[in-house]
Amino acid sequence: MKASSNPQTVPGLEVKIEKLRFRMASEGMGDRPFVCQYYLSIGNGSDRTIRLQGRKWVLTEQETGEKVVIEGEGIVGSFPELRPGGKFRYSSYHLYRRTTMVEGAYFGQDDDGKSIVVGIPPFCMAAAPEGEIDRTLF
Repeated sequence: MKASSNPQTVPGLEVKIEKLRFRMASEGMGDRPFVCQYYLSIGNGSDRTIRLQGRKWVLTEQETGEKVVIEGEGIVGSFPELRPGGKFRYSSYHLYRRTTMVEGAYFGQDDDGKSIVVGIPPFCMAAAPEGEIDRTLF
């Protein structure tokens, strides 16, 4: 998904990471043995209707500096429309092998057709020990 060259931020539109869950990946997942499942919400506290059209995640492995960029149209298969006061929640995951920093943004348009962007709060995926670890964020 290609956003226009000058997307605007919208005061009141924000992403919150509500919970992170770390665990070992299933057998046969190759060189990315850990899973970070994230639960997040996108809230529209503005006075505009927002249509989210795509996302871009950048995962940077801390030890090697290797970057993985994940981008595309939609968000978990949908194109959420957030009216003023609306909220969209979803859960997804990333596979990783070492401590990795995560950052990114969602792109879309407001009800006037202007391109918008909203940042995803950065977070760290650390190598998970055996078992599961939940980290609830506020």
